[in-house]
Amino acid sequence: MIEIQDLSLAYGAQVLFEEVNWKVNPGERVALVGKNGAGKSTLMKILAGEIAPDSGRVVRAGNISVGYLAQDVMLIRGRTIWEEALEGKDEILALERELRRYEHLISELDPDSSDMQRRLNRYARLQEEFEEKGGYLAESDAAAVLSGLGFPKDRWEEPTENFSGGWQVRLHLAKLLIRRPDVLLLDEPTNYLDLENILWIESVIRDYPGAVVMVSHDRALLNRAVNRVAEVGNKTIGDYRGNYDYYLEERERRYEILENAFKNQQREIRQTERFIERFKAKSTKAAQAKSRMKALEKMEVIELPREDATVRVTLPTAPRSGKEVIRVSDLTRAYNGRAIFAPVNLNIYRGDRVALLGPNGAGKSTLMRLIAGQDQPTAGKVEIGMSVTPRYFAQDQVSTLLPDRTVLAEAEQDAPDEWRARVRDLLAAFLFRGDEVFKKAGVLSGGEKSRLCLAKILCGTANLLLLDEPTNHLDLVTKERLLQALLKYQGTIVFVSHDRHFLKGLATRVLEIENGVVNDYPWGYEDYLWWKEESQRK
Repeated sequence: MIEIQDLSLAYGAQVLFEEVNWKVNPGERVALVGKNGAGKSTLMKILAGEIAPDSGRVVRAGNISVGYLAQDVMLIRGRTIWEEALEGKDEILALERELRRYEHLISELDPDSSDMQRRLNRYARLQEEFEEKGGYLAESDAAAVLSGLGFPKDRWEEPTENFSGGWQVRLHLAKLLIRRPDVLLLDEPTNYLDLENILWIESVIRDYPGAVVMVSHDRALLNRAVNRVAEVGNKTIGDYRGNYDYYLEERERRYEILENAFKNQQREIRQTERFIERFKAKSTKAAQAKSRMKALEKMEVIELPREDATVRVTLPTAPRSGKEVIRVSDLTRAYNGRAIFAPVNLNIYRGDRVALLGPNGAGKSTLMRLIAGQDQPTAGKVEIGMSVTPRYFAQDQVSTLLPDRTVLAEAEQDAPDEWRARVRDLLAAFLFRGDEVFKKAGVLSGGEKSRLCLAKILCGTANLLLLDEPTNHLDLVTKERLLQALLKYQGTIVFVSHDRHFLKGLATRVLEIENGVVNDYPWGYEDYLWWKEESQRK
């Protein structure tokens, strides 16, 4: 459907692609993976026609349509959510408005008036035209997509400018899914979605009638909805016919084969060089030495891709706390007289790893702020146990950074003296390597600032970690490093996350806010899902 031929692209001295040939076929769900900066989003923009390569070309079959969701989207203004969702279907919208007008006119007419039949006939013709042009189907599709992405039905007629950046991204995604282009290019489609919406978009991608190419850091999505993985890096694109777990296994197998071939070739090169050095000056062997020298010059040398050294995140030892870490008693929080949730009573104990779940707006972050002491309850109280030292990572944590302080200085600020020598190792795990640790916080991107704030909290000696969406802005590898570090952490963790792989690996207990009630499930994430499914069947 889309093919790139002999494509090359460089930014200054950094070569992203060099004479690359690659193709997207009908029905494929392709995940683009690779290190930060490898060129995944750049490749998406090339496929979308937003960036021209230095050489080579992008070929599209026939008149295929392509839809592209970027990470940074334009703010939509001037129309309602419903009108924007049906963009490109202006004739249907005009017919719908005319139908609504006639409904109003008919409702105000006397049933016995001479105009009633004429109005009814006109209304019937409008209905027929609306149906012939696919109006009911378009409306049904739009309603299903808006609902699936979490837009409350009572807000569909609101102006789009009433919705924040995260909702604006959802709206752009909704418009693409309603339009159904032949090829969907999705750069981080699950950003800003809660778990229910992620499950919905997963089913849409899995059953999409066209082709899908996406960048995502949601490992569960890449395993459940993808049938091909394309690894971007080392100036090329490597292909793997399977999901993300298959990619990891096959990549390791291919690397071992390549490494063995590299070792054998290096051994052959060393032997050949010794032969040449030994016999090039001897008349009886000079011809052979010259022949081997030419063969060596023509040899296609195997290059191993540069592999990052395995970086393990090790956290400072958490001092032992008392058995009861948090006690919540009759806790409520109201805004403008409306309670966010019913009174909460619960205890959290040493070693618990508690996941806070619930749809966006349910009150997860509010409950986290109340526990952290960053907000005051309307009623009830939160008590922190004996010898408990909490640290809180908020979604807006970046505002605490000092712009003139370096990355290293920020990270070292709360690190214990005996652990400061290891701070740079932890920063490397969060993608601050080499001289990057001397960058000023003020010049970092939003994602870099968030990673620094998380690293800074993990450098401290807290024995209670309160983490609100800690995996945002982390790539797949860094997420896995964080997960493995937290599994070895000896303190207590309360966290909010929409990443199913992270939830499955870390949570030993689930608190779900549902319809204003906090429900306590004393199990891990998978057992919680099983219980929910069984409850729905009953």
